[in-house]
Amino acid sequence: MIKKVFKMLLTFIAVIIVLVIVLLAISLRLVDSRHYSETDYYRNTVARIDSILAGRADKSETQLFLGAGKAGITPQVGVPLAGYGARNGAPSTGVHDSLFVRVLAVEAGEQQAFIIGYDALLLHPPIARRLEAKVKNQFAIPAEQLYFTATHTHSGPGGWGESWLDQQFAGPSDSTVSIILIDSTLAALKRAIKNKKAASFTAQKVDAPRFIRNRLVGEQGQVDDDLFLISFWQNNMCAGALATYSAHATVMSANNMALSGDYPGTFERKLENTLNSTVLFAAAGLGSHSNRSKGQGFDRAAFVGEGLADSALVHIHDQSPQSRVTLRAFRIPVDLAKPQVRLTQKICLAPWLAKKLLHPNQCYLQVVALNDFVLIGSPGEFSGELALRVKTTASEEDKLVSITSFNGCYIGYVTPSEYASMDEYETKLMSWFGAYTGDYLTDLMQQILRKL
Repeated sequence: MIKKVFKMLLTFIAVIIVLVIVLLAISLRLVDSRHYSETDYYRNTVARIDSILAGRADKSETQLFLGAGKAGITPQVGVPLAGYGARNGAPSTGVHDSLFVRVLAVEAGEQQAFIIGYDALLLHPPIARRLEAKVKNQFAIPAEQLYFTATHTHSGPGGWGESWLDQQFAGPSDSTVSIILIDSTLAALKRAIKNKKAASFTAQKVDAPRFIRNRLVGEQGQVDDDLFLISFWQNNMCAGALATYSAHATVMSANNMALSGDYPGTFERKLENTLNSTVLFAAAGLGSHSNRSKGQGFDRAAFVGEGLADSALVHIHDQSPQSRVTLRAFRIPVDLAKPQVRLTQKICLAPWLAKKLLHPNQCYLQVVALNDFVLIGSPGEFSGELALRVKTTASEEDKLVSITSFNGCYIGYVTPSEYASMDEYETKLMSWFGAYTGDYLTDLMQQILRKL
């Protein structure tokens, strides 16, 4: 009897071992350590860049037109805030300051672009796809002319996602949030189109090192402290503006439960009140950058936002406006490596399992160029250190460039390959497509600038 039981026990253990081995075999893979330049996804995307840019060689200048629109996106109190997993999806308890979607509609000749910015963590990709379809249906505007971005406030509306990962950072799904985001975007877009008038623009770079730091490697790393300000003018009055900066909008911690635009909201309000125009703030290369602030509570957000606004206002008249422009707006679909959600430096989840956790079913770079100023929309939290490399290339090509994040796709954090071995949130948990993703996207951006 004992022999029989012992044999059954051994058989049971053997079956469990086999099942574990099979489970590991289908669930885990070795990390693909190939350099991106050796891959088909790189070659295919480079060929696509050449093909798309070959049809955009026209540099004729025509009159610039601008229209600006704005609509509220503040949800009802009780909708969770997005940005911090530590909140555990708890409901919001109040509204500190109102949230908006803003649209800058730019036109020159037969070309047009619509820069759309949200006082939100990001524009969730499924919502972006639904929005693109509605915009095409209502306004006959193709998706490639829509330039999405966000302030990345960690105190904005949550409840927009249904996947497990979405709900870790944005709380339980609430369909009213996506309805507000879509309907308000369409309303702001309609206002911007209706208000289009002849305009001119300036683009300038302001040094703003006081409010930013490298949160990934501290003093060992570089910091992209550029505050870019693109101002549009009608009858010598500012008719709209876009500002970009790389500090994470995390001045307000996970303890804050009131809806707020964080420091970008303060920045937008101060400039809008001063200039009497629509001002859109876009998160730039913040994948390795955080803010530097002082004070307590919402005074901390005011310190950064108002300080940056003061810097912008001091320099807003430094450039002579240009009214004759070459406008180009296009989208470059980007092929990626298979997802590699790493468990260790050598082992990652199998692609089929990683895809269950993530939702990157589309990836692209979005480009809007006004003369020699170029905006490039990134599909993730692009590192400011990588942005500096792209800016060096832009300078060599006599261009100005600002890279913004959250372009309607999301592929996680995008950091330099030399940091891939670091056991950090940005470089491991949130780096989903291999060590060279940041270098790869940087290379693509540099090629766009050289060929544009």
